[in-house]
Amino acid sequence: MNQASTRTGSAANGDALWTKPFTLTLVASFLIFIPYSLYLPILPVYVLEELHGSLVVAGLVNAFFLLASVLFRAQTSRFEALFGVRNVLLVSGFLFMFSNCLFLLTDSTVMVLVIRFCSGACFAVVNTSINALGSRIAPFSRKGEGLGYITMVVTAGNAVGPFIGLKLAGSFGFVGVFIFCTAIALVGFIISLLIPVREQPAAEQAAVGRFALRNLIEARALPVSSIVLLLSFAYAAVITFVTVYAVSIGLQTAAAYFFVVLATCSIGSRVFTGRIFDRFGPDVVIYPSIAFLALGLFLLGAAGSSSAMLSAAVLIGFAYGAAVPALLTLAVQHSPPHRISAVTATYFTFLDIGLGAGAYLVGAGIPYFGYAGLYLLLSPFVLAVAMLYYTLKHRRNSARLLPSTGKLT
Repeated sequence: MNQASTRTGSAANGDALWTKPFTLTLVASFLIFIPYSLYLPILPVYVLEELHGSLVVAGLVNAFFLLASVLFRAQTSRFEALFGVRNVLLVSGFLFMFSNCLFLLTDSTVMVLVIRFCSGACFAVVNTSINALGSRIAPFSRKGEGLGYITMVVTAGNAVGPFIGLKLAGSFGFVGVFIFCTAIALVGFIISLLIPVREQPAAEQAAVGRFALRNLIEARALPVSSIVLLLSFAYAAVITFVTVYAVSIGLQTAAAYFFVVLATCSIGSRVFTGRIFDRFGPDVVIYPSIAFLALGLFLLGAAGSSSAMLSAAVLIGFAYGAAVPALLTLAVQHSPPHRISAVTATYFTFLDIGLGAGAYLVGAGIPYFGYAGLYLLLSPFVLAVAMLYYTLKHRRNSARLLPSTGKLT
């Protein structure tokens, strides 16, 4: 699509949000997120039951994926500057689809780890590229609303993926899961072919294409990012091992609906907690979110029934769904406006590090503490994160005091 036609379309649509290009980005993003979320609880079970791997390897299948995401997400803008937005979008989308197909051709834990790493790299690039494209397509006057819908679609993909995966694995085995993920990723790739793309100006491409660490990491976002890293560390124990845990205590039915409840509550919390944040400040959202997450982990570790497990899903979904966007908003507020891209990259890189480290370390700790024991240990760990948040916030506020007036700058 040339620049002239893009300008004409923009003029015709005015401030319209639900244009064909924006809708296509939402659909493509949704379809790509289904295999991502589906594999998080399914592949550890596949490694344990089909490949007879260890718990450490079961944790590594998600850790490798998230490690690749950390390494490649921040590079997406450089790739787009070097090779063009459309080329990066299409190549990464095709390779992500192809990586899903490779699971049908291997029965080795080593090859599964290699595929997961490659898949994580492709997913990080295609997901970042599609979401960035959607944010550019959304009109300036409705940018917040547009980004809100993009986030909601991602959460919806996270909701249906594990549910579909568990149902498919039970009815058709893991081969059925791999075929389904390949087909969904293929449809997402085909839809991405239809999204009109306007390339960046040459001057902007040259600037972004140069590698510099300061262009990738925002130092002022590090304190808040460290908080989300620790929260996502605990959350990783839930999304990676809750299915295996539920099976071990005879709650298979609850496991099938756990992720639907988790994601539904995550979506629901975002409907109103953002408004609370804007009106009353971050503490009113962040402190209760941390408390609910700790309570949910405790309830999960002590669960002896389906109702207890699903109640834990309600608390954890609500808490994590509210905390992640609230902390991101706080990180943006504490950084210069022109560094929002670097803030976002820093924040989600730390989030992925937490998810990856959590998947690995929790898997290594299960033989010593058991599933329930680890969830019970993570509950006070999360409460300690609240103390860290208080300390970081107190130090930041103290640093902003003017010695002469004692008022905040």
